[in-house]
Amino acid sequence: MIVVVLNGCGKSEKIEHIEAFATEMSEQNAEGFFERTGYKKVNAITIVVEGEKHVKSEIKMIEDHYDIDGNFVKSEITLADGSRSDIFMSTDGDERVTKLDNPSTILVPELVSDEHHSIKLTEEQKIEVKEHVLSFIK
Repeated sequence: MIVVVLNGCGKSEKIEHIEAFATEMSEQNAEGFFERTGYKKVNAITIVVEGEKHVKSEIKMIEDHYDIDGNFVKSEITLADGSRSDIFMSTDGDERVTKLDNPSTILVPELVSDEHHSIKLTEEQKIEVKEHVLSFIK
């Protein structure tokens, strides 16, 4: 059994994505239409490890929420992980959210339209965002 598991794990590819963006938030109203309720700024680290028979993902994220007038509402740190194994025919995941009292994202542009606004981070900025997010998790 151990040999089968080790062979199934085999080679894996790890992809790390670091980003800083702002995006609108909306909620469905009583008539069934979605209306803009505000926006959020996000710093996120996403890691995906994919092998032939398994996928594992991990998200570390800071979100600052603002109302439609741009007033700060709340900040949250989210740690989420999930995995799927074809060997064991299983799926697993967990999410933990911690609330903060102050805006905590960095390098995030203001939302200038009703959509998603992201900046292309330099390698130095990616390192800065990664260190910043991880400093909240330790």
